[in-house]
Amino acid sequence: MQAWLDALAAAIERSVSVDDSDGRLIAYSSRHADADPVRVAAILSRQVAPEVRRWQDLHGIATATSPVRVPANEELGMGARVCVPIRDGGRTLGHLWLLDPGQTLDGRALALAEETARELAAAWHEDPDAMVRRLLTTGQGWNRTAPRLVQVCVVLPGSGRPERNAIGGFVTDTHAAYLLRQPADGMPEEEGVTRGYSETTGPEAAPEAYRQALTAAHLAAADPALPRHVSWAGLGPYLMLLGAADDPLAALDGEQAHTLETYLDLGGNAQRTAAALHLHRTTLYYRLGRIGDALGADLDDGMTRLHLHLALKKRRLDSGFPE
Repeated sequence: MQAWLDALAAAIERSVSVDDSDGRLIAYSSRHADADPVRVAAILSRQVAPEVRRWQDLHGIATATSPVRVPANEELGMGARVCVPIRDGGRTLGHLWLLDPGQTLDGRALALAEETARELAAAWHEDPDAMVRRLLTTGQGWNRTAPRLVQVCVVLPGSGRPERNAIGGFVTDTHAAYLLRQPADGMPEEEGVTRGYSETTGPEAAPEAYRQALTAAHLAAADPALPRHVSWAGLGPYLMLLGAADDPLAALDGEQAHTLETYLDLGGNAQRTAAALHLHRTTLYYRLGRIGDALGADLDDGMTRLHLHLALKKRRLDSGFPE
């Protein structure tokens, strides 16, 4: 609910909140610029005051099926509001409140609020973990007010500690999967626990992000050359083998690519590479330093070398063959 309310508040530029049919405050947006004393009191007590509820009930919110404008009440310290009922069939589950001190909310804002109220009604009794499972496995069940960027983390085995910033998650026989608010906040390493992280993406691409995180976690568990916490982008040569990598050599010119390929073909032997390229070793080291800087890569790292070597050979393969 918090994510939905913050998204709605940002879209309509008003504070919003949700209370249940008994007046208990359930959630509220982080926007407070237009807060009045009644809103502040409700946030502090987590309850709508009885005298405020009586004023609201006078305007028919208990039986409303569409937005209701509740006028200001100076005696209560209450500005004007709009109440959007959250209904399930013929039953009112709660109320979505929009602060509107200037009474300027237009039809577009009310339509967004009604759509959010329908989404809240659909999810009112749903376990967020069940929602996340459905989203990651089927791509269904999320809505337009979800965080714009999310990330998936897969933990092997599933007994590892859950992510601190998880929206929700679920555990299978082999792993745990969590949907995170982007970005991941860097969990400390645990003995015997591996974590794989997807790229950040929109919720609509969550099943692909789940696949990325699962692949990253399994590869990190299988290959000791990879870190125990690895992102999809950090899989290096495996991305090339999976056919999922962009060209990591795009920053190099032709001479630099030739120098790097010769160096890697000769096993990183500087003396043999300098001789093959007719260079002084000092010149070779200078070129290799410039290449490493251009790529943002450590050429002394074995996995990095393998990734770049594969990319160089893929370039040759992609250039085609004469007829």
